[in-house]
Amino acid sequence: MHIKSLLDEDTESSVCYAALEARLALEKICYDRLRQRHDYISHADLRAWTPGHVVQRVMEEVDGNVAVTKTLSISKRPAHPNFKPEDEDYVEIGTEVGFKPQHIARMWQALSNLALHVRLPEHRDDYIPAYGDKIKTRAKIEEVLAELERLSKGTMSFSGLGDEVSFDCHCGQKNRRRAALLKNGQTVSCYKEGCPRGYKVALQEDGSFVFELDSVAISCSACNASMLAPRHELLKMKYEQPATITCSKCGYQNQIKWVLARADLPPKSGAKLY
Repeated sequence: MHIKSLLDEDTESSVCYAALEARLALEKICYDRLRQRHDYISHADLRAWTPGHVVQRVMEEVDGNVAVTKTLSISKRPAHPNFKPEDEDYVEIGTEVGFKPQHIARMWQALSNLALHVRLPEHRDDYIPAYGDKIKTRAKIEEVLAELERLSKGTMSFSGLGDEVSFDCHCGQKNRRRAALLKNGQTVSCYKEGCPRGYKVALQEDGSFVFELDSVAISCSACNASMLAPRHELLKMKYEQPATITCSKCGYQNQIKWVLARADLPPKSGAKLY
């Protein structure tokens, strides 16, 4: 492993570079878990890019067991009318090794604090070393190496388990979600690259889900019909940036833009206005 060869050099610079390599390896582990499950979550819904946050988000949105060790086995005989799982012999197909996201996040942050930032001076005569504490950094890297070695024993990856529901976005993309992890009122984004649309999740009495476009109603200036504009598209507009919304009823092209406006609130009872 390249990290070990850098440690073997045992210089301040090589240990610093080993810390960087170790940090990148931790990121790759977490992002690989995301990649295997990216068909069930939009990149726009991740909100943060740090490894711990990414895995935590995947656990909440896609696979609650993303960090749990899972083994897939298959019975040696095909299913039959009197099939009892406990009576069958199985052949192991593969294992995905689990890990604690908080543990990965702590190691990742510790490497940054120890080796990947120059210390801030406390006063004019404070000496600023070019590298961090070599002994402490090396100890943390060896802790990471032990975890990487444990995780390397995995032989397969899962995309998650459980029933799924789907909905079609206005852009034509079919989106899939894990039913057990959806929440009433939650907003989910379309996972087609470049599509800014989001959808509100509505849980029905029969247990089914309805996905409604998260939108803002705007009146057409020509016919007063209500037009629905995706909220995400509006929020991405810059100040005074113009945009066009075509009315589906009369075809009029309405011009909109963000502007600064005064918001007058109704006075409280007994309050005086000056």
